[in-house]
Amino acid sequence: MQNMLAYTITGSINSGIVPYIVIGQGATAQRVKPQAPQDDSYWIAILDANSPGKLVKDFVIPGSNNSSIPSGLDAYMSNPAYIFALVTQYLSTLHVPQGDFYDYLVKYGSGRALQRLEQLNTSLGCGSISRMSYLLTGQCGPRGNGIPSPPSYEQGTFQTPVLLTMSLMPLPNGQPPYSICDSNTFITR
Repeated sequence: MQNMLAYTITGSINSGIVPYIVIGQGATAQRVKPQAPQDDSYWIAILDANSPGKLVKDFVIPGSNNSSIPSGLDAYMSNPAYIFALVTQYLSTLHVPQGDFYDYLVKYGSGRALQRLEQLNTSLGCGSISRMSYLLTGQCGPRGNGIPSPPSYEQGTFQTPVLLTMSLMPLPNGQPPYSICDSNTFITR
């Protein structure tokens, strides 16, 4: 489809390496990264669905706050004008999501990839695996109450940084807003 944008997200599993999002490709690509990156954290990027290279708001959550939902986050997550990406930076196994934060991520599409990391954390014990890399992305908007949820996409690993390649697709007329599309966009020559 014409006017699709490449949508690439990479996480971090090494100290000091910052997660980031790339919208587009080549000379027109826009790179989005945390405004205040921090090791052992969750980065939640809120992107404008009309101009996806624009970071509207970001939240950097220390891994030790893995059970609470950041104040003000739901105002963005419940609004369909946005796209979200949650990506970890050098996250300790001890800080996988718990409680309300875990339930919130499930509400927005977390599933098997997060469950796998949770199982590794609880079954292998402290010290077996030290760092994990996880990402979750999707369209923001209301969830539940009979409203079909837009698709979300996730990845999780303890071996390498997560890396997601998808596309952002405009409306059929080629105009924004964009939505996430499970395909790859690339320039052919």
